[in-house]
Amino acid sequence: MKKIFVTIILSSTLLLSCTKQFIDLTPQSQVTDASFFKSAADVANAVTASYAALQDQTMYQDRFITMMETRGDNVEDQNPGGNVGRDFNIDRFLAKADNTGINDAYASLYNAIGRCNNVLEHTSLVADATVKNQYEGEVKFLRALHYFNIVRLWGAAPLVLKTITADDAKKLSRNSTTELYSAIEADLNQAIAQLPAGYTAKTDIGRATSGAAKALLGKVYLTEKKYPQAVSTLAALVPPGSNAYKYVLLPNVADVFSVTNKMNAEIIFAVRYEKTLVGQGHALAIYFNQPALDPLLLSAYGPTDTRRDLLNTVTLNANNKPVKKYYDTFDPSNNTLGNDYIILRYADVLLMYAEALNEVAYNANVNSDAFVYLNAVRLRANATTFTAANLPDQATFRTAVLQERRLEMPLELQRWFDLMRTNTAITALQNSGLTKLTVPPYQFLYPIPQTEINIMNNPATFPQNPGY
Repeated sequence: MKKIFVTIILSSTLLLSCTKQFIDLTPQSQVTDASFFKSAADVANAVTASYAALQDQTMYQDRFITMMETRGDNVEDQNPGGNVGRDFNIDRFLAKADNTGINDAYASLYNAIGRCNNVLEHTSLVADATVKNQYEGEVKFLRALHYFNIVRLWGAAPLVLKTITADDAKKLSRNSTTELYSAIEADLNQAIAQLPAGYTAKTDIGRATSGAAKALLGKVYLTEKKYPQAVSTLAALVPPGSNAYKYVLLPNVADVFSVTNKMNAEIIFAVRYEKTLVGQGHALAIYFNQPALDPLLLSAYGPTDTRRDLLNTVTLNANNKPVKKYYDTFDPSNNTLGNDYIILRYADVLLMYAEALNEVAYNANVNSDAFVYLNAVRLRANATTFTAANLPDQATFRTAVLQERRLEMPLELQRWFDLMRTNTAITALQNSGLTKLTVPPYQFLYPIPQTEINIMNNPATFPQNPGY
């Protein structure tokens, strides 16, 4: 199999390319499925192309950082003139339905879903049943991830589970969030059944695994407030249910993010980048370059907490001073970096598991799993552990886990979604040391791109989100 970060031959010139003027639910180039998909090798290339979508600047390289991280209270955009205010307006809750950053992300997510659907409709070309199942599981995981991002960012949205024509796309409606979550759960449960626990070939490291599907499904259940389901799903990833998986907390938290230690034992799934390969590196994200971080976040770390240092900066040159968490030297042409972007890691799983256990039933025993796994994350960071005296009830434990997630995973695209699902966004922004505007509740969701609203032209089946 090809490396996950190899150059993608399908991404713009073959069946997977598309126009930015429409919803990007269907390929717009002249090369058809029938003319491309001829062999199992073509399916393998299409699977690789499905991963490649994650690398794009309209997703995890740039736009998602704005939409999922700077939106919250960890960091802010201080450049109102940059890109004609595109990112600044998202950060300050001023973005309208014509915002190009929001529109780019929406289009790219549906383009990526189209890639996954294309693969699923051609896996019959793969004779090896094991490989066929693996390919299907991989793209179902990816499709679930895309829809999970869509439903959290926009709410109700079109649910497209097969390839469609442009005419079909114009007839779509916005499916309910219930329907979207049902499809996400179905894809992830199927991926769990179809994917291996790991890969032996070095060139396959980075592909989705059954562990990644379980971790993502646990996060989905947590978001839906299906706490018993979250507990049972995440329990498979922690002792004693983790025999098939080898995830651990690395002793030194800084090693988790080191470019010399990629896909280490704490990483469950990440977007792969490789600056030594042409076209596979990425630019330094502006918000991780001399970032304007919330002073209340920085002051929340205890004096011995090793995670605080990851938010200090390292000087590459006069204009580039990234936080240590995302430090890497540029390639020889001084153009790109090679950091992977972590989507799921073991510390996240432990904190989700502790949270779900507490929501099912608070347990004051410091040796209970909820306390043990919350404290495991703090112990690794050399931070003071919690006792039942510190967290005497469910509410205080809930608050502690939310804060611990902030301390453990700043700049990892977790905070805004955590605030959203715990209904604490308004309070957090009001208490922030940043100059955020008061957020009206309708802006918990982004606007559907106005171009899509205009093309659909049907308020009954394809309405704009309220307030926009």
